[in-house]
Amino acid sequence: MDSAELKALFLQRVSLGGNELEAMSQAFSALYRSFQTDVVTRVRCSPVEDTLYTWIDPPSGRSNFVSLFFHGGGYTMGSTDDHLQLIASLVEDSGVSVLGVDYRLCPNNCFPAPLDDAEEAYRWLLAQGYRSEAIAVAGISAGATLVTQLLHRCQSKSLPMPSLALVMAGVMDFSYGRESVVFNASDDLVSLQRLQAISSHYLPDDGSFDARDVFCMQQDYNSFPRTLFQVGDREVLLSDAIACFSTLKTAGHDVALHVVPGMIHCGQLFSRDFLPGQRATAEAALFLREGFAAIHASSVSGMGESKKQKTGH
Repeated sequence: MDSAELKALFLQRVSLGGNELEAMSQAFSALYRSFQTDVVTRVRCSPVEDTLYTWIDPPSGRSNFVSLFFHGGGYTMGSTDDHLQLIASLVEDSGVSVLGVDYRLCPNNCFPAPLDDAEEAYRWLLAQGYRSEAIAVAGISAGATLVTQLLHRCQSKSLPMPSLALVMAGVMDFSYGRESVVFNASDDLVSLQRLQAISSHYLPDDGSFDARDVFCMQQDYNSFPRTLFQVGDREVLLSDAIACFSTLKTAGHDVALHVVPGMIHCGQLFSRDFLPGQRATAEAALFLREGFAAIHASSVSGMGESKKQKTGH
């Protein structure tokens, strides 16, 4: 299946122009579930009682490292369960447990409610005893935007930064004025009208929010986690990802950009039949696996040096 075939199937199953959010949400869920493979049966899913969280663990059990995951859906729909094919694939291929967060959705809860939930989930992980060095933050689409906003919250509130960030095609400044919004309009699932509709739900009309949280990529960072920006070359948000990567790279931060040939928005969710989505998911899992392996190796090396100093050798 190529991107044109996937887009045609998508538009047959889901109406992006409708106003019935509940019906659209159910259509999205049914479509995503129809692309699930048996990888979702090989991981262990454990909802955390009285929270918005679900643990997704490898068959071997909870890992020492964890990835905090925020689903997509334009802030109006979506869930950890909807994204289980992607999450389970990341867990299986990286060996890293995921904590999925079902943050509050619009229109009942606009900004900053989803970001507040993201921050609370990160604080919850820290309270469980996970060091920031053992935590990655990851998200796709709206969830990817939450990742970048959460990183700004960490700096502004003096929270320790997580060690890794995986940003899969998020909106970065809500202006929608970059080139790819135009030149990928005929290829992608997402249109300018859809993006503008998302903003109308997500951002309060009265402007009662901290603009630094929303326009987080326009801020300066003292530190920033090792980050992979991942986006398809057919996505309307391609230019957003490139701009974010370029800004942070120029500032000297450890960031990488993976532009996936032939991929449209959220192609990772259709990886069963969509080869670009398979490649993207594999690259994302590799980033998590290698990133945490490097952190572990550095920690072991540091412990060895400390031991030598104590013993005088």
